[in-house]
Amino acid sequence: MAKRRKRKLKTGVKVFFVFILVLLIGGGYYLFYGSGVELDKYYDEIAANFKNNSNEYKKCLASSDFTEDYFSEKLGNIRDEMIGMFESDANFEYEDLDNGYSFGKGENYSSYAASVSKLPAVFYAYHLADEGNLDLNKELTYTANYKAGGSGVIQKDPIGSKYKISDLLYKAIRYSDNIAYFMILDEIGGTATVRNYWKDLGYTITYTDRFGNLSPSLGNGYIKEVYKYYLDGSDNAKKLVEDMKISDNLDFVKVDDTPVAHKYGEYTEGGGYYNDVSLVFTSHPFALSITSTKGLSNSTKEFFLKVHELALDFNNLYYEEKVNYCLGKD
Repeated sequence: MAKRRKRKLKTGVKVFFVFILVLLIGGGYYLFYGSGVELDKYYDEIAANFKNNSNEYKKCLASSDFTEDYFSEKLGNIRDEMIGMFESDANFEYEDLDNGYSFGKGENYSSYAASVSKLPAVFYAYHLADEGNLDLNKELTYTANYKAGGSGVIQKDPIGSKYKISDLLYKAIRYSDNIAYFMILDEIGGTATVRNYWKDLGYTITYTDRFGNLSPSLGNGYIKEVYKYYLDGSDNAKKLVEDMKISDNLDFVKVDDTPVAHKYGEYTEGGGYYNDVSLVFTSHPFALSITSTKGLSNSTKEFFLKVHELALDFNNLYYEEKVNYCLGKD
């Protein structure tokens, strides 16, 4: 006689029965030990948690269904306040990295990138290393033709000093070191190879010198690629982000204890430029890129910090309202 095959319950059915079992157990406990108010609260929490883990809820949270038409007055006001801070001397773009919602002012306006250009070059170098096409332990020599002023620490070292490529990559991000950047560029094929690499990723970099151009939209492109790289979990990706978290001028963009991985760029000529591209690690990370002709000053620092404070407030309330929106959908 043939054996009867046991039928397996589908995953959704299993989850449903577990949900019912939890309700029964919890209900029995509160029936004997808790008040009616506590029981209602318990069931509300169970229902919310059950819906929070449903595929429909997760799909809604990751979608762009929650449009500006659903924003509360308070959320819209924060957004408008951010936009209102920007006049002719500055531009920005905020972008949510979970679903791509963005807003800004002058997002596509390009100006001088200054040292922000070090980020796409270092990013490219790390990818070459991941592919086995760049030895991070190789030593390069600081020769007289690389001598430069501006930001950095190598300029204090004697000509002839040797550095591993890994150390140069660190210095280019941590201290925005110009000499380290120039040495790296020569090793990886110059600005043309960096430009072509990012072109393949869908971004356009225009170089008038070794520092190129920057728009807030392009800056957020850099940040999005860094974030995707970080999520892949490679050691080099983690190293890049950790270095960005301690990069110079962090106090221009870091609010309270919220982790920020960033790269700034500053240039004093032509009226002065100060730019920053940031990856802000909230529970729902976002990119925030700001370009300006404000120059380096205390007022610039106050301006950048205020924008980041508002962006955090916006991000937190945006997801609070989006969660309620998604929970309320049938």
